[in-house]
Amino acid sequence: MRSCLYTGWVRHRRARPTVHDFRYPATLFYLDLDELERVGPSLRLFGVNRAGLFSFRDRDHMDGEPGATRPKLERWLSRHDVDVTGGRIGLLTSCRLFGYVFNPVSFYYCHAVSGELRAVVAEVSSTFGERYLYLLRDEAGREPWRCSATKQMHVSPFLSNRCRYDFRLAPLRERLSIGIVEFEDDQHVLDAQLWGERRSLDDGALARLALTQPWLTLRTTVAIHHQALRLYFKRVPVVSQPAPSDAQRRQAEELGRRVF
Repeated sequence: MRSCLYTGWVRHRRARPTVHDFRYPATLFYLDLDELERVGPSLRLFGVNRAGLFSFRDRDHMDGEPGATRPKLERWLSRHDVDVTGGRIGLLTSCRLFGYVFNPVSFYYCHAVSGELRAVVAEVSSTFGERYLYLLRDEAGREPWRCSATKQMHVSPFLSNRCRYDFRLAPLRERLSIGIVEFEDDQHVLDAQLWGERRSLDDGALARLALTQPWLTLRTTVAIHHQALRLYFKRVPVVSQPAPSDAQRRQAEELGRRVF
């Protein structure tokens, strides 16, 4: 089974207008989207589109509606001239624990039939209920991939939309390594790293995870608000949420989502 867990750490470092640094333990699921029909029935503690101690629900991704995630992603990719028909697609994400999850960012690793990594899609979600897909490709074929994307969606009240993301994406093997650097008006303001080691996805691992980190998914939301409060008391300027960008509106129409 290619589906697995990655256990490690997430770290954020803000460089300006004040230094702000924190890190938390993290455990992410890597789910081969073609294995979902087998993964659910094979695990007692994991449900696919049903209740479970841990669970994956298609409506937590893409257009936010029920229905298999893979064909939705394939249709969206085809609109951007990326064909992964018959290839493997893996989703790196958090799954629900006790029915709750919030994913700041998930990553779809999209392979051609040959096994070549054709594209990575970063699915960014905000606490304002919005979601945006960034299509990432490294035409130079470097390892790790290095890709850039213009920020199109308001995420943090402490950063404007005048930003660019630079991604560094290593292949998913025994180790996980992702780096994101954010530039505002071409000045480095923030970088985030996610790293970890591969673990088997089985009931034993899920039971240990629930016992040792029962707050795993809730911690993400609590941490976001806790760190926001710290930034507020450090007098970092607050940016009001702008109207949706034109790119957001176009993508909402592509995905059949409501326009915010």
